Amino acid sequence: MRAIWERSGTPLRARGVLAALALVAIAAAGEAQDTPAAKASKVMFEKTCSACHTSESVASARRTRDQWQDVIEEMVSQQGAKIADEEYSPILEYLVSVYGKVNVNTAQADEIAQIIGLSPKEAEAIVKFRKDNGKFADFEALGKVPGVDPKKLEKSRDAISY
Repeated sequence: MRAIWERSGTPLRARGVLAALALVAIAAAGEAQDTPAAKASKVMFEKTCSACHTSESVASARRTRDQWQDVIEEMVSQQGAKIADEEYSPILEYLVSVYGKVNVNTAQADEIAQIIGLSPKEAEAIVKFRKDNGKFADFEALGKVPGVDPKKLEKSRDAISY
């Protein structure tokens, strides 16, 4: 049986990359959670997933993009969730943006920007600092990156891993 996101003929990675790039563009234009696309993704998530899950149960454990993909795949293949092809990427991007977790020592800039709520320029500064100075040991070390707003980091502290 083919996974739901494979039926459209678009490979999962390509769809994920396109969706991530779209969200980075949205974030660059303003706060991602306030855009019509982000609101539509939230509505789609609530419509599709809230029959079995409360927002609180979803928020109880942050997950990486790959972990959220695994959860959605399990819901479809083992629990019988009905997710149309066109709903998959928006639901995944909503989960990653709102309930995501990112390892700042390994993630690419677009994923850091999406999950922590940074601008693309700030996320690139984190990646450059990491390449030039080595891995971050903790939150305090991350807070020393020049050009990154510490208030944004603090707001998403629980979404950051090392």
